[in-house]
Parts: sequence; C-alpha cells; structure tokens
Amino acid sequence: MSCPSKPSHRSTTLAAIVVAASLAAASAAGPAVAGGPATETVYIRGATAEINTGAAVIFDAGAGLLAQASPIYIIEFPVAEGTTGPITLPSGYQPQHNGFPPSPIPYHDHVLTSTPGLGTSGTAGSYTAPLRVVALRYSWSYAQSLGFVPITSADEIPSAEGAGRLERINPGAPDPYQTWTTTVLVRPVLPER
Repeated sequence: MSCPSKPSHRSTTLAAIVVAASLAAASAAGPAVAGGPATETVYIRGATAEINTGAAVIFDAGAGLLAQASPIYIIEFPVAEGTTGPITLPSGYQPQHNGFPPSPIPYHDHVLTSTPGLGTSGTAGSYTAPLRVVALRYSWSYAQSLGFVPITSADEIPSAEGAGRLERINPGAPDPYQTWTTTVLVRPVLPER
C-alpha cells in the first residue's frame, strides 16, 4: 500500500475531523468505569480488541514518527444528512462507533494491522502504539446492501477496493480509496480482561 508523505489540504482537514471524533469519544466517556481507561473496539486480523482512547494525539507528526507508526484504518459509513443516534444497516450490522458520542464522523469502524501478543509468527513484531490515521469510506450501495460484511482485517482492504465496496475519497492519489494523514494517535491495545 502506498503511503504518501505530503498530505493534501483535504487530508489534513479529514485528520482534524477524525481526531475531533476520537477526542469527543474520550471526553464523553468521562471518568473511566472501575478505574479502567476509556476504550474503543477495533478489528485486528478478524478479531476484536479494545484500545485506550485516553492517550496522546499528535497533529502534523514528523517523518520519523510517521514512518514507524502502524496504520489505523478509520472506515466511515455513509449516512443520510441529519442522521442521529445509533444506526442498523439493512444487513443487521451496527458500526463500532455508532453515533455516540456525537462527532463529525459519527459512524465508523477501526481496523489495525497488528496487536501485541500474536506471537513471533503473528504480527507482534510489527505492532506499535503510535497509529497513523488512514481514512476510508464504504460505498453507499455496499453499506446499504443486505450482503454487507465489515472489513475486519487490513488484508481485506485491497480486495474491497477492487470490488467497489469502498468509495474513492482521494482522487489523484496513488490509492484513491485512502487518505493517509499526518495525524498519529497513541492508542495502546489493552490486554484481554
């Protein structure tokens, strides 16, 4: 996958929106229940995990940090303007971030490429807590189809692009389905509880 180092104005704006959504989620969660951190669910290689959403956000990260950060794919669900509250797609699926707390991108899923603890033959060696925001968006027709199945592994992204399940959001880019931002979220994956 290509990851351009110089973002467009659109990607910087998109990054600010994504981060605002993340910060809204963290602040709306308020104090963590039972002393635990504020969390969000993510997909990693077909499984789910929780990430700590209370850690740092770095805007306009330097080239060194961008090079070592793993991608966090934020996959937006298209919805009709004015949609509020939780949604259920015609397939029965509900997004991981499902309208609450209110945010500029209220409906989206998160996909990571790796996690600690998958062993040396898994992806443990490629896991880093710094995560570079990469924006994608499902196509309207696919998200609204009865056959919708969410992307749960970064390995599924190329075939989803090829099959038209994702929308072109970055015309002129090497991969027009993705917007690689210069925003890095520090989001450690939490151990299973």
